[in-house]
Amino acid sequence: MSFSGDMERLQRIIDEFEKNDPDMENSLALFEEGVKLIRDCREYLENARRKVTMLASDGETEEDFDDGARQG
Repeated sequence: MSFSGDMERLQRIIDEFEKNDPDMENSLALFEEGVKLIRDCREYLENARRKVTMLASDGETEEDFDDGARQG
């Protein structure tokens, strides 16, 4: 699934909890699915952050960029 698709599915899971009172078995399944989707989204965002950092650094390494950000 795509990032936006994962986010949409997460919203549907949240809506399911808010609108309905799912039974324990269904709640656990939805929770597990939500945790996996959150992990996937975090990984996608971390990869995107690395790309942006690399592109913005004009050839500096990510560590060089991070050090400069801390000092400045």
